[in-house]
Amino acid sequence: MEQHIQEFLEFKTGGRLKKSSARDYRNSLNKFNVIVGKPLEEIKREDIVKFRNILNMSYAPKAVEHHFNVVHCFIKFWNPEVKTISHERIEVPLARSNPRLTITEAEHKQMLSVLEENNYHDLQKRLCLQLLWDCGCRVGELCSINLDDIDFDNRKVKIKTEKTKKDRVLFWSEDTHKTLCKILPIRWEIKRSNALFIGMYNTGEYSDRLTSKTVQRWFKQIKLRASIKREIVPHSYRHSRIQRWINTGISLIEVSYLSGHNNIASLEHYMRLGTAQVEAVARKAM
Repeated sequence: MEQHIQEFLEFKTGGRLKKSSARDYRNSLNKFNVIVGKPLEEIKREDIVKFRNILNMSYAPKAVEHHFNVVHCFIKFWNPEVKTISHERIEVPLARSNPRLTITEAEHKQMLSVLEENNYHDLQKRLCLQLLWDCGCRVGELCSINLDDIDFDNRKVKIKTEKTKKDRVLFWSEDTHKTLCKILPIRWEIKRSNALFIGMYNTGEYSDRLTSKTVQRWFKQIKLRASIKREIVPHSYRHSRIQRWINTGISLIEVSYLSGHNNIASLEHYMRLGTAQVEAVARKAM
């Protein structure tokens, strides 16, 4: 199966698939190859069931859905050239959406309160949270911000939208700008690179750019320090920002542009009320 995986990935990377996504695809397909342990031509329905059952024991529903989507795409690519199970017989298990993904302003302030303002590492984490709160960008887009693209006078930066590759502009508040101006001289002395955010290897050396996984790890640590028990994640900031835009009364077309969505229909997922909002609406109606 390794040869089939390699040819599939070469085809995908020749298109619009990013290198990071290609590594992610490789990871999913390696799992599939190890668990099934058969040539592609011999894959049967029971092998797919085995793969699903083993994933269910070790991974969250969303991760299982993702791995299955990659395998579905892989087998669809080889059907009907390779005589194997049809991709149409592979039912991708859909993870239930989490209604608690919106972070409240109180939780945001609580997380900021545990970060020191005179410590570079805490300052970098503070700036990450503030930009997520102000801009509603995806974590990958946050990590992609370059110093050369920042307009300091107008508090904005041009980025490439993660999913569509179209140019988009992010804007931030005065408070966020103060943190940015405070961190930049220290940041520049640490490493002369174009990335706004830089990470750190286990060796203690700084990397050229912060990764999404590091942001997710930071978020868990800050959430623990702030004693927040709700199941919120970095993407909760995006949900919150989009819902706040909608609540201000601006048009959905404008919200779609600000958030980097191709169409208004994509906003439906973000328009659902979170747990905290449901309670607030219910009490207001009493």
